[in-house]
Amino acid sequence: MKKLTYFLALLITISCSKKQTTTLKDPKITQIANYLDSLDGFSGAVLVAKNDSILFKKAYGFAHIGHKIKNRTDTKFNQGSIGKSFTAVATLQLIQQNKLKLTDKIGDYLPNYPNKTVRDSVTIAHLLTHTSGLPYFFVRKSFIEGSKDLYRFSKDFSSLYENEPMESKPGETFSYRNTNYVILGRIIEAVSGKEYNTYLENNIYSKASMKNTGNYDLDHPIESAAEGYTVSDIYPNKLKINFHTYPVRGGAHGGGYTTLDDLYKFSQAIKNHELLNKKYTNLYTTPLNKNSHYGYGMQFSNPERGTIYGHTGGHYGVGNEWRIYKQEGYTVIILTNKDANKGFLDARYFIEKTIAGSTPKLDNYFFTKNVIKTYLNSGFEETKVMINNSKFKLSEIELNTEGYEMIKRGFYKKAIDLFTLEVLFFPKSYDAFDSLGEAYMKDGQIKNAIKNYQKSLEINPENTNGKEKLNELLSINNSN
Repeated sequence: MKKLTYFLALLITISCSKKQTTTLKDPKITQIANYLDSLDGFSGAVLVAKNDSILFKKAYGFAHIGHKIKNRTDTKFNQGSIGKSFTAVATLQLIQQNKLKLTDKIGDYLPNYPNKTVRDSVTIAHLLTHTSGLPYFFVRKSFIEGSKDLYRFSKDFSSLYENEPMESKPGETFSYRNTNYVILGRIIEAVSGKEYNTYLENNIYSKASMKNTGNYDLDHPIESAAEGYTVSDIYPNKLKINFHTYPVRGGAHGGGYTTLDDLYKFSQAIKNHELLNKKYTNLYTTPLNKNSHYGYGMQFSNPERGTIYGHTGGHYGVGNEWRIYKQEGYTVIILTNKDANKGFLDARYFIEKTIAGSTPKLDNYFFTKNVIKTYLNSGFEETKVMINNSKFKLSEIELNTEGYEMIKRGFYKKAIDLFTLEVLFFPKSYDAFDSLGEAYMKDGQIKNAIKNYQKSLEINPENTNGKEKLNELLSINNSN
């Protein structure tokens, strides 16, 4: 199974800090500052502003572990999918200028797109809202195992998705796919006549005075940039640099670099209608409906009210977010250079809980973190009792993420236990059985792996990964 995306996870309770506490004028900022200081191994930088005044800005950890260079508040961090924010604004700018319409089809601007269904039925709106049904190129074997320096510009990704079958019909299902925004980048170039990065420089970065943001070439020196660190799958319990997991250059899908101050300037420019007029700013910052957590390039943690908006970015060694709390008046920027479950998610959700109050999703996230801690300290049976006796619910994504953490660290038995908890409490989740199958496969338990992949496919016959793994396992089993 492909690892569930970190920045869609939800939340956990906080342990007491033994470190010296900080007291600031705003009690919420005091709580946030002390909590961030208590996070072991947290690496990144955080900015919190209220009513257009920056109240808190601090860096943590190392930008370069090898040379012991510490992160600073002006360090450039890989922004991950935050880059989609810029692509969405660029698209809406062209719509505002009547050069593009939400209802336009891909084929109107990319007439040679080989898949006729995509060409004639996928619209700009489908791309912006991740409802196109297009395939996910980041999980293609050719991308994972191939050289990342083959992918420097939007057109370079074409072979990974253009001739692949669609996952669903356009407009039918929300599926977060980088493919959508790569294609938007190509359309921006076709409509504007400018290379994507040049368009951003002229129409977003310069207008918002963002002097330290760009889709830099990762195989060339980047001034004052932090390295990204993910858990090593070669040497368990060690970190490795994330360079070889990323395309060699950021693009319309994300992967560029930015700083705290630049993202704050961008958020201010959005609020003040400096990049889009009032009509299109409202379109950009308003949920599609009360149940939609994703709009026209924007994420909403509370779509039923629509008062919190922004965008996350997550990848191996990357966990980021810019977010505006309209009702409370706060703006929060978090940039980190480790895996999202190494402090980013804890910081993100603690800050949300502190500023806007608790929600069931936040409570469930923090409960799940305690469940994992209990399992590691007290074992499987006591953890089951804890879950059954609690009023809170498990966060499947958080549980699944921790299971894959155990796989990467070589702790296959622990991964099996965590995924077993997942299938026990999420018996209709094909992902859960897929993950358990993978853990058994890593542990050499072929028959158990086959059993769980079969169950996953029974729930979801379209699970491509499950099909591939099951065929491999059956071949191994039959040859023994």
